[in-house]
Amino acid sequence: MFDLSKFQENFYLSRQKFFGALSYLSGYFFIRLYFIVLLGLNLLIWLIAYFINKSVSQDLVVLHYNIDFGVDLIGNVSRIYIIPLLGLIIILVNAVLIFIFSRRKDFKFFSHLLLTAALAVNLFLLIALGSVYLVNFR
Repeated sequence: MFDLSKFQENFYLSRQKFFGALSYLSGYFFIRLYFIVLLGLNLLIWLIAYFINKSVSQDLVVLHYNIDFGVDLIGNVSRIYIIPLLGLIIILVNAVLIFIFSRRKDFKFFSHLLLTAALAVNLFLLIALGSVYLVNFR
């Protein structure tokens, strides 16, 4: 049978552990700086995707352009939101991995590695979104 009090106790303890780890990690300045830059960059990617979505007059847009073959992916304009969603997923996965590695002695190395990778991925996604804009509007 389901024991509600046991579930509440586990939920409360898990919540305490999560917020304890969050406060421990937010004590590092470089982690806060990385996350501010990452979330700002991802917000910019979301805003550009929204601008592209609102500026398109037809239902189909060019979603990918290859220099060898030309246009190789055409789709619905709402699929443009896959690009910023991918960046947000990368940020969240790396944040979970940082939580996992937070008690190791080489924590700073792993956190710099994961956060720099997330920053690089989001920069490449911004460039990809810029190329989608140029192919569709120039």
